[in-house]
Amino acid sequence: MMVSMNQQPSNEPINPNLIDSLNHPLAGPIRKLLTRAGRQEVGKILIDDEENIMQALDAGLKVESVYFAGEEIISDKLRKMLPAEATVHEVAKRTTKKLFENDKISRIFAIAKTPKPVGLEALKSIKKDVVVLEDLSISGNIGNITRTSLALGIGGIILLNMDPVDLHDRRLIRASRGYLFSMPMITASTTDFLDYCKKNNETLLVTAMNADKTVDDIASIQNRLLIVFGSEKEGCSPEIEAAATLKARIPISSRVESLNVSASAGITLYSRARFNQQAG
Repeated sequence: MMVSMNQQPSNEPINPNLIDSLNHPLAGPIRKLLTRAGRQEVGKILIDDEENIMQALDAGLKVESVYFAGEEIISDKLRKMLPAEATVHEVAKRTTKKLFENDKISRIFAIAKTPKPVGLEALKSIKKDVVVLEDLSISGNIGNITRTSLALGIGGIILLNMDPVDLHDRRLIRASRGYLFSMPMITASTTDFLDYCKKNNETLLVTAMNADKTVDDIASIQNRLLIVFGSEKEGCSPEIEAAATLKARIPISSRVESLNVSASAGITLYSRARFNQQAG
């Protein structure tokens, strides 16, 4: 009997690791992780792209499974990094499109356990400067600042008024190139943060256009700073401004009203690079 090239012979075993429809038992859990509520319910996250997956593994995250689709292949480097119990699955190309629907399609992705949340008490073990981001909502800005912070030796990042569930949104993971797994990422409210600073005599720095000191002047300060950046539109809250121990400005041309928050962070953190290299 002739068998069509597209027809699987009845005596050929079905590949249990191939996800070829939305009815597959693994399809539902993947789709669930594309939503905030789903990540919160399951306690897992979805990580796109090999580079980001390897960053997560380097940082000690427990990757449970990896998926590839279409012509993509999982590199030998990633395979060697995976824990022995991690499973590898192929997703049919047409099914990948259905899985992600209106979200960005990923041809290689992984599912991992959500990292444990980090609280303000972690600051007691950090000797380097810490970046504080208040009310930032754009993944691109947070991701860029995370990468810059890691590159310039910053000890950690505090995200004020961000729900811990949103910290591991796949868009933010991509924007940071997976580097958010490589440093303490602390979430807290502005109120709790300021209470902690007051109780522990923390040195709080904000950038302000009318400050007397410039970012060059803060380079020589020999103690850890908590450096706060607010949203580009609103800046820091009045509560943060009032609590600031230090203020510094970035000298820019009067023809330019302001800088993007990630650019401001890069300039400010570069001025502190020597201190953070020595503190490490």
